[in-house]
Amino acid sequence: MTTDRDADQVQTPYQPSLRDMIMLDEPYIVRLSPNGALLAFTVKITDWGENRYERLCYIHDIESGKTTPLTRGGNVVQIEWLNEHTLAVLWRGVAPWDDAQVWVHEHLIGDGWRVTHHDSGVDWFVPFADGILYRADDFERKGPNAREREFGKVTHFEQEPSPSALYYVGLPELRAYEKRKRAPSDKDAPPLVEPVIELSKLLPEPLSIRGIVVSPDHDALYLSCRKRDDLTYIRDTSTFRISLDAPAALAEHLERAAAKPDRKAKGNKKKGKKGKKAKKERKGKDRGDKKRDVDYLGQLSELPLPRGAFVTDISPDGRTLLIHHQGRDDKLYTRADLWLIEVEAALAAETPDDFVAAMRDVTGTLDRTILGREWAPAGIFFSYADGTAVRLARIEPSAPEPTPVPLDLEGLCVASAPHTCETGRIAFLAAHATAPEEVYIAERAASDDGQTERWVPRRITNFAAALEGWDLGTVETIEWTSRDGTVIQGVLRKPSDFDPTRRYPLVLVVHGGPAGLSTAYLLDLEDTRYYPAVQFVNKDVLVLKPNYRGSMGRGQTFLELNVNNLGVGDLWDIESGVEHLIDQGFVDPKRVGCMGWSQGGYISAFAGLHSEAFRAVSVGAGISDWYTYYVSNDIPDFTVDYLSGSPFRNRELYNRSAPMSNIANAKTPMLIQHGSEDRRVPLSNAMELYRGLKEMGVPVELYIFPGMGHPITRPRENHAVMHQNLNWFSHYLLDEELKLE
Repeated sequence: MTTDRDADQVQTPYQPSLRDMIMLDEPYIVRLSPNGALLAFTVKITDWGENRYERLCYIHDIESGKTTPLTRGGNVVQIEWLNEHTLAVLWRGVAPWDDAQVWVHEHLIGDGWRVTHHDSGVDWFVPFADGILYRADDFERKGPNAREREFGKVTHFEQEPSPSALYYVGLPELRAYEKRKRAPSDKDAPPLVEPVIELSKLLPEPLSIRGIVVSPDHDALYLSCRKRDDLTYIRDTSTFRISLDAPAALAEHLERAAAKPDRKAKGNKKKGKKGKKAKKERKGKDRGDKKRDVDYLGQLSELPLPRGAFVTDISPDGRTLLIHHQGRDDKLYTRADLWLIEVEAALAAETPDDFVAAMRDVTGTLDRTILGREWAPAGIFFSYADGTAVRLARIEPSAPEPTPVPLDLEGLCVASAPHTCETGRIAFLAAHATAPEEVYIAERAASDDGQTERWVPRRITNFAAALEGWDLGTVETIEWTSRDGTVIQGVLRKPSDFDPTRRYPLVLVVHGGPAGLSTAYLLDLEDTRYYPAVQFVNKDVLVLKPNYRGSMGRGQTFLELNVNNLGVGDLWDIESGVEHLIDQGFVDPKRVGCMGWSQGGYISAFAGLHSEAFRAVSVGAGISDWYTYYVSNDIPDFTVDYLSGSPFRNRELYNRSAPMSNIANAKTPMLIQHGSEDRRVPLSNAMELYRGLKEMGVPVELYIFPGMGHPITRPRENHAVMHQNLNWFSHYLLDEELKLE
């Protein structure tokens, strides 16, 4: 029998713990099969016992509605359909020494067929001509070399050539190779050679291969490269076209290899000095072999794309390229558009000016940051940031004046790039203020109003079931006016039983970037990894996520409002947001905190040292001083762009924008969290801030996460980050006992 008391308990919403949030399953990647009958998607799961995240792959039959697991462990990094019933996955085991390799699941049954065996693992792959193109490191360039044998381990800072290479493995040839490998040995048979060729041998020098686009007929590919891997070369780009017949090139390679003498067998017969001399001669000959003609691999031509631009897709008929290009300039804060250029015109261009003259901008009228994109038979689909949401749009490239048309998805906002199929169906991740991310498919409806296209979505997953009965508060978008009259948007989370007559404590969670975005979705990555927004509102603390100046989603002018005004303008935006809520009558001005990661950590540090509005702050992987950051981080162009030059020539803006510039007046308690191996914002920033605050007698705690880079990527460490933040602000805003461990 159920008593009235039991009924009350059942109806009381559950307040999830930090561990509950970390343990939530989350969808990641979606891929439709060529005709759209099947959908593959990956899901992040948490293994608390082993302290790791894994990504599993599932297959959904759209007609029957049945979902089945394809993998049951490890990490599926990438998924691509080879045909309607064959899926290739880039899979990595859970052991630290496991490298990612490509596996092919034929008919979607069994354990899969491993088709790459690269020593250092595979970075990414693309299906191509009855085989797989994949990027991986050239072991000879990455591994021990002549320099190391003579001088030991040493790195030439920002001058090391990239070890990245592009390979092709033919699947029919690999099947024949493995069959021969299993057969009894035949001493008279030609040597067994793995059917893999390195196409990057065609490049004029070792380059950092960043991306690849293949032609629909699989007779050409477009390589986007940088000079080196270091981000100091992020704009030192080059683009190449390789025309080839991959199976024929592979056959030529195998034929050449079969014609070579068995040097190993001959070398074993050599002894003494004569044998050593022969071995030395053979090495010299090998080096010469590597420099031999490689034209059989394909024909290489360089396309004169403007600096920083790259080929991002190709039309289904193979005649037109889609280019990602920042038309105004190549500053890190400048928005890029999508441009079209005919392949013939691209090949005929002799200079970057010729190339630009032949291009057409098809997204410039939108004035929004373009995210994921794909060219399908039904048009060019892309996602873009818009206010506190991400939306989808479509371009009809055959129109006289191609322009983006937003997709009406019945109130859904997307959380991933779209993926399309030959029949016009699209797949994506989507969420909104009252629902978590789910996997959706959608098809175009007959009625459109000309300004938008109506698409009917269908939900495939049900991750919301895990949240049933949970108290997550409410989420809404708000606006306010900053110090200089700029309108700022933000996402406000309130307790479910919010009372506008009460005065609540308030915490700000500031996103990174700065060209990042806080979305008005029920949950995001910050809520389940870094900052316990749900736990705060369940303690009757409001949570505001400001999209300060420089955030995406508001156009180019807004993106660059923080140029030469870092920290200062950001502080205007967050302080005015606090004042706006105080003016509404439901925020206690004496109980306000601020926290954030990366650029959000920098803004929090600046606020803590340059404002009296905050009772406590938390700095996650944040910058303490722009000079310290410039000389030690892996992307120094950031400060050169945002602060208009090098600190060695003009230090004024660097000092004005630095949190440490006001350390002498420090009063606000700070929690600092940082990964020990962070190269984006090196640990020296956290140590400088910590030392300064200690010197000034300000309460400060520094937690360093060993082995972690810029993000925190293990469950228990994420739990520590969230636990520390929850307890830090519960202590300073709610007067609870401080228990950081």
